[in-house]
Amino acid sequence: MPAKRRIDATQAMAEAEAALTRAGVKFVRHSPFHLKVQVFNFWPSTGKVSRDDSSKKGANLGLAVFIRLLREAGLATAQPIDVVDDPGAFIVQRPPQ
Repeated sequence: MPAKRRIDATQAMAEAEAALTRAGVKFVRHSPFHLKVQVFNFWPSTGKVSRDDSSKKGANLGLAVFIRLLREAGLATAQPIDVVDDPGAFIVQRPPQ
């Protein structure tokens, strides 16, 4: 039987907060393990998502699905980043030695 993957709750929370901020989501951190966006609840270390108005138990959907649900609900305001046409413009060239 494979071992369960252990997730660092602090790291998972930091990643979730960064991703939600990039997506333009206003969230509240209720505890070191729980984020809330209006009626949506998210636990980053388990990936569990639930809604306040649902009688169903939350499902382990993960961060990407959580952000997609927020976009569909109109709660993520950031626009997707445009594709870069010229990647060379972002490459730092070292001066000749």
